[in-house]
Amino acid sequence: MNLGINIIKRNKFPRSNGGLVSLFIILLFFSSLNYSSVHGFQGIMPTSFGARQAGMGGAFQAIGGSVMDLESNPSHLARLTTPKWEFGTSVHFARIEYSDSFMDQDPNLSYQNKIVETPRAVFPYIGYIQPVTDRLGIGFALYTQGGGGGSFSNITRISPGKQSLNDTLNGDVPFGTERKIQEDLKFKFMLTKLTIGAGYRFGNLSVGLGLDLAYAFMEMKKTNLDLSRTIELPGSIAYNSDPAYSYGGKLGFSYDLSSNVRIAYSYTLRNVLHMDGQIKVEGEDPIIKNGSRVSRYMVWPDRHIFGISYRTNSWIFDFDIKFIPWSRSFRTNRFVLDQPLVTTPIGLESNVMQMNFRWRDQYCFALGAEYEWKYGFRFRGGYSYAKTPMTPQGLNPMLGTTNEHHLAGGLGYYTSNGSALHLAVEYAFPKSMKGSESSDWALSHSIFSAKEIQLAQFQFNKSVSVLSISFGIEKNI
Repeated sequence: MNLGINIIKRNKFPRSNGGLVSLFIILLFFSSLNYSSVHGFQGIMPTSFGARQAGMGGAFQAIGGSVMDLESNPSHLARLTTPKWEFGTSVHFARIEYSDSFMDQDPNLSYQNKIVETPRAVFPYIGYIQPVTDRLGIGFALYTQGGGGGSFSNITRISPGKQSLNDTLNGDVPFGTERKIQEDLKFKFMLTKLTIGAGYRFGNLSVGLGLDLAYAFMEMKKTNLDLSRTIELPGSIAYNSDPAYSYGGKLGFSYDLSSNVRIAYSYTLRNVLHMDGQIKVEGEDPIIKNGSRVSRYMVWPDRHIFGISYRTNSWIFDFDIKFIPWSRSFRTNRFVLDQPLVTTPIGLESNVMQMNFRWRDQYCFALGAEYEWKYGFRFRGGYSYAKTPMTPQGLNPMLGTTNEHHLAGGLGYYTSNGSALHLAVEYAFPKSMKGSESSDWALSHSIFSAKEIQLAQFQFNKSVSVLSISFGIEKNI
């Protein structure tokens, strides 16, 4: 099995059980808007949620006044003076550059790959907030919070065990002496949330609570093909998760130190997503596809955000610090099959596959400003930095981004009847990362048998850049 995973010999254990909740039908409909591979920008999370926030580089924790406060800090709902609905979307245009090479003593087995993919992703949002009293505000928001993925085709590889096509198929076929194959990869993960929340004000202090209902799914497919791309070969695998549902919550505080300065803090709980599903493995007989139920779960991490804002008659400034403990949830992930269908490069059969991401914790810093000009126009700008949580030991072409520096600008137009239009553009600068020889991805492409291990011969790199365009409309009622 050549998928960038470790396969462990282990007895199976019972699958986790998860119930379907009819409330999430709306989430299923909402998620259908995400029609392509999705990409986040700080790990697998966007830097911002909402078009106004995007124009300020995601620096919005201590500002408030948006429906998407339900995503970041619901305490700001306590300061509402009028009902408001808001909707919008962000369209992310990613550029993924992946390259690898393998140098063998036999020059006929050496290869190089260089692939550039330009997927796009749509992250929509919609919500409604309203004051109940001069101290209490409530609301709801539905939004896509994150995801990751990619699609790569026509990757040159060496066949498992360096077998010829004739040996693999146990026959005599055209190009039967060829020991190279083609590999196609597809991976997709998406998480959508519905948040219902409220904020209450005690003098200068506001406190907010939110209930998060989450929906997620994952697809993963690796296909081995002969060089003519007509025969699917052993080692191909396809996994589709069942719809996964979870609940969580968030707690937010904001305090007005003066009429100009506000500080804020919020904590969002993690979501445990039970992603049992179905897996199919292409065995030695190309006509027979072996299928099995698979048990697995993944954890969407918790999050801490602190922010401080300063405002004058014309200016608003905000500085945020965000902490995401990726290492607790994106270190390893296991797939446990009902039966041992997978074979390791050294010939062992197993029912457990383990993916080692080895992500590290992440601190994110964002600085943003908004200037109120005249004729209802507001100009925005922002910058954010976060060291990528990916490590060379966990690098692979499918999940996670390498971006660290993000620059954003935006424009808002407010009318006299309470409507507003927001536009924003953000660019995540490209950053290249070289994979480690000890990574799962390298091991899976350099071990052919117990006696043929060629770790130093396989090298790979990944670089990601993203251009994001955000659009939003809000209306005071």
